[in-house]
Amino acid sequence: MSDPRLRRQVERLADELARTQQEVQTLRRAARRPQLGNSSIDSGALEVRDPDTGATRLRIGYQPDGSVGIIPDGGDPPPAPSTPVVAPAPVGLMVQWDGRLAHDLTLPADFDHVSVHVSASSGFIPDASTFQGTIPRAGGLYPVVPLEPGETYYVRLVGVGTGGVEGAPSEEVSGVPDSVGGVPGPGSITETEIADDAVTSPKIRALAVEAHHIVAEAIEAGHIKAGAVTAAKLAGEIVLASRLIAGDPEAARVEIGDFGLRGYNSAGQLVFAVADGNAVFSGDITGSRIVGSRFTLGTAPGPTGVIEGDSAAVVQRVQVGETRAQIAANSTSGQANFLAASDVSNPSAPLAGFAAQGGTVLFALDSSATVADRLPSVTGQATESYARLDLWSRRNSADGPYATLAATPDSASGVWGTASGSQVRVEAVADWVGISALPEPSTVGQPGSTPGTIYGFRRSGTDAPTLSIQSPVSTDGPGAGRRAYLHVEGANTNRAHTVLTHAARLHIIQGELVDGSTDRTTDGCVQLADTHSISAPRHAPVRTDMVTAPSGTFGGTWTPFANSAYPAISFKTGWSGRVRVTITAAAGNVNTANATVHFGFGLTGASTIGPAVSRAWNARSTAMQCASRVLYMDLVANADYVLTPHYNISSGSTTGSSPTVVIQDSYEHSIVVEPLI
Repeated sequence: MSDPRLRRQVERLADELARTQQEVQTLRRAARRPQLGNSSIDSGALEVRDPDTGATRLRIGYQPDGSVGIIPDGGDPPPAPSTPVVAPAPVGLMVQWDGRLAHDLTLPADFDHVSVHVSASSGFIPDASTFQGTIPRAGGLYPVVPLEPGETYYVRLVGVGTGGVEGAPSEEVSGVPDSVGGVPGPGSITETEIADDAVTSPKIRALAVEAHHIVAEAIEAGHIKAGAVTAAKLAGEIVLASRLIAGDPEAARVEIGDFGLRGYNSAGQLVFAVADGNAVFSGDITGSRIVGSRFTLGTAPGPTGVIEGDSAAVVQRVQVGETRAQIAANSTSGQANFLAASDVSNPSAPLAGFAAQGGTVLFALDSSATVADRLPSVTGQATESYARLDLWSRRNSADGPYATLAATPDSASGVWGTASGSQVRVEAVADWVGISALPEPSTVGQPGSTPGTIYGFRRSGTDAPTLSIQSPVSTDGPGAGRRAYLHVEGANTNRAHTVLTHAARLHIIQGELVDGSTDRTTDGCVQLADTHSISAPRHAPVRTDMVTAPSGTFGGTWTPFANSAYPAISFKTGWSGRVRVTITAAAGNVNTANATVHFGFGLTGASTIGPAVSRAWNARSTAMQCASRVLYMDLVANADYVLTPHYNISSGSTTGSSPTVVIQDSYEHSIVVEPLI
């Protein structure tokens, strides 16, 4: 080819054809969807479950529909969105949402979008028939068209989580679409209404002028601008009857023919070939951007790798032997993840996965890739304000021992639990740290309970450093709200001594445990130091003293003292119900050889006990006797009583010149009651 200009034109044409062929091959490769299923971790999926309900909240790996990815599953229904703003538009409504929740609640981390629902009926319940479209998590505007102008329509929003769970609807807002005005009717504009030169190139819609609108031979060479016809303007396929060569036919060149596309170096050696959708390179590939749907690296049994992708996902997988790792990103779910399998040929081999999505990162480590093996696993997640780590003895399930560690900006806590429902929690907040223990639920129908706690704090009033042990509390029944506790308080400048406070209805001190059983036979002792004593106001003695002695002539009957003469006294028994009564008197009766004087008492209250000689101070046939008598009685435990003093003098008189009955009121006359332990 001797004409230089013609040769340059052919070379440019060859370059354009080469680029066109490359674009066609790229489009063909992009049309072939890669088999991303082959990049999944074999025979398994990682599941993150709710520790309280056991429900699956996130699945990493194979999904129930056969796809691969990290998909949220279920979750709590989102709160109701804030009330939308509805504005009229021509034959429609403009629905705007500010990206907030009702009552200014915080958007949950798994909140995805709101669904727009429209109905002609007020008070409607959103369902599939009223669905119009969605507004993303950040908020935005959604046009609803077409609607009937002049009619009233009602709009509600429904929040949807990343797991597809819908929440409560928003408040209902109404709107009336506007009508369309000022538009000429069809066929009303003719060529007489169009000014000359009024229709310019920007006013002609692309592809509006078709081949049948162009007069034959109307377009000549002079009408075509130089360089206007490019490869993009040519047909999608160009069939060559021979080959085209760009470059030196004997040295560095590129050839296009029925064999495909080939490239040679300056020595005439083949360095790349493209044919039948495949490309082979014998040299290095250098570039800032290499585009393709699948790249394969290495050869088994050595390390191998695959990079493949389409418009929705990109996956990179590497493998050596049976050990495999994979990195993937998916635009549909908005997730990026990493999976690692120790042995893809063994469904019970250890497996690990890490993922990130929508402000949340998660990971899972499983001793076995198969859920049914129920082997130990570890899961974790973190958001902008929360981090959590879960350890499971039985693969993401609370039906075996488990532990959870969690932290927020204001607290840190750990929970250790069992399948029976018992838990131990360690928690730290701004001004105290505590340990709580929750007993397992009752198996005989008793009410549930809140945890018991151990925590440190400063005692109010004294600011003394305090350690408190508090019992669990029943949530229902007659014992609801009742708690026993032990406060161990240190000293400080406000109170220079320590305090140990017990709080309970019943305190029991018993024998030691021997091989797990209480020793109920060996004697024990509660010992106080020489410096200590017991202060028990409940067991303090209660005393009454005679003020005025009986006088007159007596006939041998029990007579109660007037309250002014010998006051009655009140007392309360202890848990044992046992009391000690001491009667002291000084009196005598010489009226006959068997004449007597008795000072006793009667009891009323929880039980009634009358006066009796067997429970009285007694003197017989003596001029004067001064003594005390001690009695022990078993009464109703923890009960109130009233003791009324009585006397019984068999005969004789305290009057006359020679009285036979003498009551020495200058001596002690008293009754003392002591409630015993």
